[in-house]
Amino acid sequence: MRPDRQLGHVCDPRSRRKSENGMTLIELMVAMVILAVGLGGLVNVLVVAMATDNRNSKDTSATLLAQMVIEQISAQHPNSSASISITDCAGNSWTIATAGGASPNGTGATLVTSSSSAAYGSIDQTQAYANIPANYAMQYVDCGGVNNTGVPTTYDVRWNVMTVAANYTRLVTASARPLNANALGGIQFALPVNLRAVAGP
Repeated sequence: MRPDRQLGHVCDPRSRRKSENGMTLIELMVAMVILAVGLGGLVNVLVVAMATDNRNSKDTSATLLAQMVIEQISAQHPNSSASISITDCAGNSWTIATAGGASPNGTGATLVTSSSSAAYGSIDQTQAYANIPANYAMQYVDCGGVNNTGVPTTYDVRWNVMTVAANYTRLVTASARPLNANALGGIQFALPVNLRAVAGP
């Protein structure tokens, strides 16, 4: 009896050869397609992450600009109408008016006064920039990265000063956003930042 028949089975040389074969061309192509789809998804995630990081950076800059305006006005006495001068990264000189107006409208950029609006008390961004009283808005050019080597961003900054109690307090509202934020679609859309502070002597 042959040795390969002692265990009750027949060893077929063809089946042994088939089990030792490598990947076929079709299997290799399928594996490459799966890898390409996976890498494509990963690239898409990275693009979305970079766009979100960029938007967050712009939101942070807008918040700091609105806060700067509020701090500059709050540093003045409530009765003061002195103007403050600042210079942006492009060398533009801007004047920040600090004079307040009577409640509920104040002086400066228009406030949203409809109590049914979600933006009640915030700066009305639908007001045309040219219609804002002089020195209550600016188009501030931010520095473009380290050593100002990147692309600078222009911000639409607006504010309103309202006298709450004569000789005592005033409410300062400031808003800022990238200049063409509404022109950007989808994930690039940026809501304006609105900050309020009560300033006293």
